[in-house]
Amino acid sequence: MKAKEEAEKLNRLLSEEKQKLQMLSITDYLTGAFNKMFITSCLNEELEASQRKLKKLTVAMVDIDNFKTINDTYGHLYGDYVLKKVVRTIKNNLRQKDIIGRYGGDEFFIILRDTRIKEGYALMERIRQKIAEIEWESNLKVTISGGVVEVGGDELNVLLNKVDQLLYRAKHRNKNLIEMETQA
Repeated sequence: MKAKEEAEKLNRLLSEEKQKLQMLSITDYLTGAFNKMFITSCLNEELEASQRKLKKLTVAMVDIDNFKTINDTYGHLYGDYVLKKVVRTIKNNLRQKDIIGRYGGDEFFIILRDTRIKEGYALMERIRQKIAEIEWESNLKVTISGGVVEVGGDELNVLLNKVDQLLYRAKHRNKNLIEMETQA
């Protein structure tokens, strides 16, 4: 009887450790957002689901304006702090069904399930404003720029290119800006 209880306890511990390892394998260690591999996998699944079920799907890509300058001026540890706080602010303003992943150094990809473009844009604009309102030491001003696209029948690479182009358009226009794809 004692051996059986001990075996059950070990199985529970093993299961818990397996879950921890699973989370570590899909999570960015610094920010707590999902990693690029996982967010890309989620996007593939969401693209397929939206096409099968004809559900609306909007995606966004954002990055922190002048992040290299923040690292160069305040140091990489403070830059890491900025990354964490920006991600926490994004997560706190997303809906439970939305997904955020770290796509690159200071670039984040957001999947907005069951969402039309205008609703997705409004959500990302609210997040942009929240981040711009954060108070930082030394009067540092942190802002984000981004692009928002509603998924049509696009393949993954086409979709990623569209949202990336909108992000760069926002960066070149003025920064601290969210660009939305307009239908032709």
